[in-house]
Amino acid sequence: MERHAHALIIHGHRYNNLDGGDGGFSWEPGDTQEPFVFRFQRGRDLDATQREDQALCLHITQHVHSLLEEQLHFFKLYLPPPIHHKGGHRANLRYHQGDPCLGYVYMSPGALESTATLLVLVQDRGTVHCGLWSWRAAASEGLAMGSMIPYVRKALADGYSVLLMNPNQGGVGETPEDHAHHVWDLITSRCTTSRVVVIAHGYGGLVFVDLLCRRPQEVVRQVWAVAFLDSSHSLWHQPLGAVGREWLRTHSRRWVLSSKPLNQPVGSLKAGCLQMSAGTQKHEAAPSVCMESVFKFFSKMLSPKPPTSFNIVTRSRSSVGQV
Repeated sequence: MERHAHALIIHGHRYNNLDGGDGGFSWEPGDTQEPFVFRFQRGRDLDATQREDQALCLHITQHVHSLLEEQLHFFKLYLPPPIHHKGGHRANLRYHQGDPCLGYVYMSPGALESTATLLVLVQDRGTVHCGLWSWRAAASEGLAMGSMIPYVRKALADGYSVLLMNPNQGGVGETPEDHAHHVWDLITSRCTTSRVVVIAHGYGGLVFVDLLCRRPQEVVRQVWAVAFLDSSHSLWHQPLGAVGREWLRTHSRRWVLSSKPLNQPVGSLKAGCLQMSAGTQKHEAAPSVCMESVFKFFSKMLSPKPPTSFNIVTRSRSSVGQV
């Protein structure tokens, strides 16, 4: 592994911090032009391989954060721990440098005060941080595949506010479920908007359903739709009540890995909602492939519902033809 001013070289691949654009990391002439492939090499020092993977993960994460801050003007919001007192806890949004915190999230400018629909993105579990679906996919396929940048750009263009959760970088001992619960109490429930939509990838789906279990009335009231992308959640192993199950049936859609074309129905008695093909059999590719379909689903769920038409039969009409 070598380091240069704005690049990281691993196994002959030079990853540059691109000036503008979100197409991914470029490979300069003279280096191999093939995408980075994660391979196991017999006899190779596993510690060295792990260090290189960690360095690449960090480099990609920092690059995505620089795009969020410098190009899209997102701001990083640190999460102070709740203040405990008799009768429960009170979330405190004020944070000063040096104070203890439980990680951070990214938000679009003015998201806290905006009345626009708030889009919340929740990634899978593991070594993937704020702004990324998969740093490995970003390394091998580019940011268009592995990062949330395309979703962010699309959401902002369509008039959404955006909140990027960071469930894998919470405080000591905090689980992804705890992170989502904390972010809901501290931020989402305090936003001016009354309309929230959620995209959950992999374990992020389980995290959202756990939040629905913990805060059923608030989630049902404020969240208008949720898109599950190859989600790990289970309606049968999480303590959802009848209200939560019915809400998911009518307000969620699930895209699953399948050899069928995108958006083709994929039946399952345990799905609990309309289940569609993600148009891919690769977990990391699901968010990228499904993006347009997800936003069409949200547009449908957020559009005003036409009034129900029904016929009123009056006494005079019902008696026509009778003697």
